[in-house]
Amino acid sequence: MTRKYELMVIMIPTYDASKESDVKKMLETLVGDTLRVKDVTVHGKKELAYEINKHKEGIYIFCTLEGMAKIADIENRVKLGTDVIRYLLTVTE
Repeated sequence: MTRKYELMVIMIPTYDASKESDVKKMLETLVGDTLRVKDVTVHGKKELAYEINKHKEGIYIFCTLEGMAKIADIENRVKLGTDVIRYLLTVTE
């Protein structure tokens, strides 16, 4: 049975999120082969509530994922992303 996940990622402000196809490829690389990226929404550059790793702004990206993977495996892969400031992963089903 496949699970559905929601992933919110805050990228560094210098990340180029202008092309949605490039963002989708980056997310597919980040989450690995066990998940499929369904929808991607780029909310653009926003000011952070507080400074994180010397960044005052970040690019917010929201996506829905589907597949068979453990949350710990997904989180470990996302943590390795060098352009990722913060992330939030939730299971929707």
